[in-house]
Amino acid sequence: MAGRRIVVVGAGITGLTAAHRLVVDHPHLDVTVLEASTVTGGKLRTTPLAGIDMDVDEGADAFLVRVPWAVELCEELGLADELVAPSARRASLWLDGRLRPIPSPNVLGVPLDPMTVAPGLLPDADLERLAGAGRPDAPLPAGDLSVGRVIRACVGDTVFERLVDPLIGGVNAGRADDLSCTTMAPGLLAAARSPDGLLASLRHASRATDPAAPAFNAPAGGMGRLVGELTSRLGDRIRTGVEATGIERAGEGWVVRTSDGTTAAADAVVVTTPAHVAAALVSPHAPEAASVLGGLRHASVVVATMAWRRTDLEVPDDQSGFLVGRGEGLLMTACSFAGSKWAHLDDPDHTILRVSCGRIDDERHDAMHDAGLTAALATDVRTTLGVQAPPVVVRLTRWPRSLVQFPVGHPELMAGVDSALAASPGLVVTGAARHGVGIPACVRSGTEAAAEVAALIG
Repeated sequence: MAGRRIVVVGAGITGLTAAHRLVVDHPHLDVTVLEASTVTGGKLRTTPLAGIDMDVDEGADAFLVRVPWAVELCEELGLADELVAPSARRASLWLDGRLRPIPSPNVLGVPLDPMTVAPGLLPDADLERLAGAGRPDAPLPAGDLSVGRVIRACVGDTVFERLVDPLIGGVNAGRADDLSCTTMAPGLLAAARSPDGLLASLRHASRATDPAAPAFNAPAGGMGRLVGELTSRLGDRIRTGVEATGIERAGEGWVVRTSDGTTAAADAVVVTTPAHVAAALVSPHAPEAASVLGGLRHASVVVATMAWRRTDLEVPDDQSGFLVGRGEGLLMTACSFAGSKWAHLDDPDHTILRVSCGRIDDERHDAMHDAGLTAALATDVRTTLGVQAPPVVVRLTRWPRSLVQFPVGHPELMAGVDSALAASPGLVVTGAARHGVGIPACVRSGTEAAAEVAALIG
């Protein structure tokens, strides 16, 4: 592989991971990363919160531990000793105009013990069903199904609508009735198809896990710590402020045109940008792949970091926050108690919240200017937490077209993308549209893309 040149388009977590893997596993490769923004990290961003002496994430603030990719990357980078787990592990739902505890134990909102369900949260008939094995009303057909179809068939509509949809739908601001279960929750689909039943299978798996083990981790310095370590190791291989504007065939290789008027020759190109950006880049070479990528829907969201004086607002130190049911009429979709959740964000003088809004079917925030959006979210916080005083610090981070909606049959769509790209060897497309929007899924996507490139040019 000596002398072979690889261009990675995009320096989000997927692109940084792909480049890192190529450099570490194949040190003789010449790797260049092109990033349109002036900073790396994509939607992982940790910045100082004005007026408060601490850095707070503007995007994702944690990653799942039960899947290996992000944990293993942190260990490889020497960050294992910096990983922390949430201080508070209990969370609530805003339903029927009040906060209700999420039953525990649960798997993605599915309660494993009906005795843990708070009074009034579910009808008696649903509680009786939760005491059973959770077998579907009728055999589930083969292939991918929506999360909604699986959960409704096994434990009923109310459990899905009041408990599961706020959690799974909240992960990517989507409607769980429309989301691929294979992509979003493969464990639920496998359990639902088990002869033992969904609930019996989940209970069996739960007994094999340590209830004290953390579900999430994060570097104590925020996700920017992970981005910074990868960026530092890649060094001057990364060119920021340089957008890839086109990809052209050049003999058996490729040429990437850039916004600064230069070109980058490559034996292979890994495109890790958002799906709609990737679609434009690959369209001349794989129009069928571009059609799939360009057709994926994305939700736009906002993360508002808001701080109140502790004398004005206190939140429970054993609660990490709450999710908001779809039919509650609030603009807010979730509220994270940053200082209760993370010990390093526990400010003695301020209560810091991370308030989210935006769903695939709720784009009201897009039409609001910052002042109006801030006022609306502050009103929702007053409604849910009772605080009367205004926040003393507000930082709005808008993430337009940021969260992919994974339709039923999404894995087959991605297989179709790969099939269409097979006619253009050396052109690889990956990113959050591949396996999911979470950090582990993106790390996995970058890792697999690097292995694919190595196989193509090896």
